[in-house]
Amino acid sequence: MIKKSFFRTILITGLMVATVQTTFAQKTVDELKTEQDQLKTEWNSPNAQQRKEKLAKLQAPGEVKVESVDKLAVGSSKLLVSTTSFNETVPEMYKRTIGETIDGVTDVTVKKPTLDELIQLAAEIAGTISGANDAQNAVQKASDDVKSMNKLQAPKAMKSLNYSKDVLSLVLPELQLDAKVVANLIEDLKTSENL
Repeated sequence: MIKKSFFRTILITGLMVATVQTTFAQKTVDELKTEQDQLKTEWNSPNAQQRKEKLAKLQAPGEVKVESVDKLAVGSSKLLVSTTSFNETVPEMYKRTIGETIDGVTDVTVKKPTLDELIQLAAEIAGTISGANDAQNAVQKASDDVKSMNKLQAPKAMKSLNYSKDVLSLVLPELQLDAKVVANLIEDLKTSENL
């Protein structure tokens, strides 16, 4: 089971990296700039800010002694930590690649990341998205287990399950946005190296 999951994650990661490398292959410098402006708008949107605020407030629940619920909560907590880390790393990579912050403040004193660094970051985000999708698939099993519990234990398990659902509803859009930003940065770096 672990081997299948591992190989599936590797396959998905490889496909996402390949997609990132080829998706924007035909874009001009102007098209990339337009896309960057759209991504900055999305990054700074009220919805994105609300997601980040909610992510910061989430607290991991305690163990409830229901394997599917506890495993989901532990996985969700790891996703939360990874997403928070990406939300710090991606704007830094943006600044290093583009020469300005996501908020539009110019900073040309930083060293540009290498293409390999950006591809590695894209692969890490892709792997985390794969983990989030796996966790999303595990929600139904955990929900069924909570429904079958006695009425005294169910509220604590339901609280843990709701935590996982909240995490997943917040991290998936964040990870997808991070993936789009990094894909744009990869293409921007490739374009600038070919000029």
